[in-house]
Amino acid sequence: MPLVRHLPVFRRVLGRQERSRRKSLPPLTGTKTAADVTVTPERALQLAAVYSCVRLLAETGSMLPTGVYRREGGSRVPFEEHPAAPLLTFQANPGLPSGELWAQVLGWMLLRGNAAVYVERSGGGLPVGLWPVAWTSVEPRQVPATGELVYKITLADDEWAPIREKDGLVRVENLLHFKSFGLGGAEGLSPIGMARQAVGTGYAATAYIGGFFARDASPGGMLSVPGKLDDAQWERLNRQWLDLHEGFDNSHRLAVLEGGASWEKTTLSPADAQFLEVYKLSRSEIAGIYGVPPHMIGDVERSTSWGSGIEQQSLGYVIYSLMSWLTRVERTARQLFSGDPSVYMKFNPDALLRGDTAQRFSAYAQARQWGWMSVNDIRAKEDEPPIEGGDEYVVPLNMSPAGQAAPPEQRALSGRQTRAGDEAETPSVEELPSWIQRHFEAISGFFAEQGDQVLAALGVRPDATADELIDLSADNEVLTEILLQLARGLAAEVGGATASALGGTFVLEETSAALAASAASTAANINATTVEKLAGSINLGHAPAEVQASVRKMFDGMTEARARVLAQARVSSTSNFAAHEGAKHAGARTKTWRVWHANPRQTHARADGQTVDIRDEFRIGSKSGRWPHDHRLGVDEIAGCTCRLQFNL
Repeated sequence: MPLVRHLPVFRRVLGRQERSRRKSLPPLTGTKTAADVTVTPERALQLAAVYSCVRLLAETGSMLPTGVYRREGGSRVPFEEHPAAPLLTFQANPGLPSGELWAQVLGWMLLRGNAAVYVERSGGGLPVGLWPVAWTSVEPRQVPATGELVYKITLADDEWAPIREKDGLVRVENLLHFKSFGLGGAEGLSPIGMARQAVGTGYAATAYIGGFFARDASPGGMLSVPGKLDDAQWERLNRQWLDLHEGFDNSHRLAVLEGGASWEKTTLSPADAQFLEVYKLSRSEIAGIYGVPPHMIGDVERSTSWGSGIEQQSLGYVIYSLMSWLTRVERTARQLFSGDPSVYMKFNPDALLRGDTAQRFSAYAQARQWGWMSVNDIRAKEDEPPIEGGDEYVVPLNMSPAGQAAPPEQRALSGRQTRAGDEAETPSVEELPSWIQRHFEAISGFFAEQGDQVLAALGVRPDATADELIDLSADNEVLTEILLQLARGLAAEVGGATASALGGTFVLEETSAALAASAASTAANINATTVEKLAGSINLGHAPAEVQASVRKMFDGMTEARARVLAQARVSSTSNFAAHEGAKHAGARTKTWRVWHANPRQTHARADGQTVDIRDEFRIGSKSGRWPHDHRLGVDEIAGCTCRLQFNL
């Protein structure tokens, strides 16, 4: 009877013990491991591999700029006016910058699987402060009558937060609960808890190696003599050996042994040597727990399959290691926006994904040339101040909708004729409408098929990233072949016509290598831009149907406007190249720059009439180029240019 009467007491005591264990390591019922090491998050952090992984992910995430945005139709605009914006992006509370808040949140998630931030509100219910609270001070509970989830907060002596709720029972809307991967329930799984065996083994290996050097009494070698030495002989032999060989200055001296004495060197036992391999293996396993490539925590014995360049390795780390944690943080932070689905917080990983100087500048040149970035847009990307007049967007003047006549200023000058037999001119884009249409149809068809493949892949994997949805290697090969076949046909026509006008012949095969290189470079740039646009269109926080709709809209636009712009650009660059090569094959000795616009820019006006050797370059402003639209001239001299070349025998 006494036992039965006190069963509720035992249950309460055991319940407190169970809760205490869960607070120490939430997802586990025990912390012992096969290596007989008790693993807690604090002890695990003393392991170099764990500390390196946690520090790398937490500090990388906290260094990224954050922003609050609002969707307005098809665009995304900054929403700095929202009360939560300065808390999330600048100062979480009077004593804590936002970057430090995210470092703490990510650190707790990486160690305990959970992080808590108390939301301080004004009298009007607006958020005015974010206060991190250690997860060991938080206990999720359910109200028995309603099933509502609340959090019981019991602050430790070294913690403070302006908690106003009675008995520390905080409702869901006033506590941001950041959870790592889990299988349901109120709490996320602790990475350390779920992998405690590997962490315990690593901790034991570290402790063993340290103890080996601290307590090691194994000799480096042995002196042996036949028979038995008396005390005086033993002392004499030992003192003689130490006097001659002990210390740095006496190392590697000649050993002279007498009386039949011999020396035998000792080494580590096979078991001790193998234990060092166990230590190395545990580092790799711990890196795998966090999805961090081993080389990023100092384990350079293992290579990475993410590419050899720093850009490829950084891209792999951001996509496969960091973004999953940041996405969880972004989704939880939406709780501050009062259920408004159009408002969201976003980390910006662009600083980690920037290519080298040549790649960035090449992309900027294309964006500037075709009108979707201004000079100041580019300078902002490079953290440079804006310049006067840098907000203008330029578009090539020889661009016009398919089937429409050329602009008036070009039509007014189209009567210029060349003298047959000794001169020829490069054709304008308007003189090649059928080739523009062919390029447009081919590029548009490629985009349509690419879009169908991406949407099909999204149906299988709604959480896939842009790099997983597009196979750049395969798509580059397909698009290169499309562009190359078009370029060969266009070059044969334009190059042949130019050579014929000069009384010569054009050999297409001599330009094959240059046409192939141009097609491959253009295909790579087009597909790389598509991946970038796709990454910007996909928001993993959206529902799958919303992601599908966003991707469909993006590819629909690409099959029209973008395909037409690219078609005109390819026809312009290929026809200029082909005409130049045709003139060379026909024996043209010189070429003359001719302006084809009623109001040309000053650099082009000054170049009008400039004549150089057929293999030389024109001087246009501060740049040099072989023909109009030569990439060597730079984007500012190419954009909007309608100039032509006159070839002379």
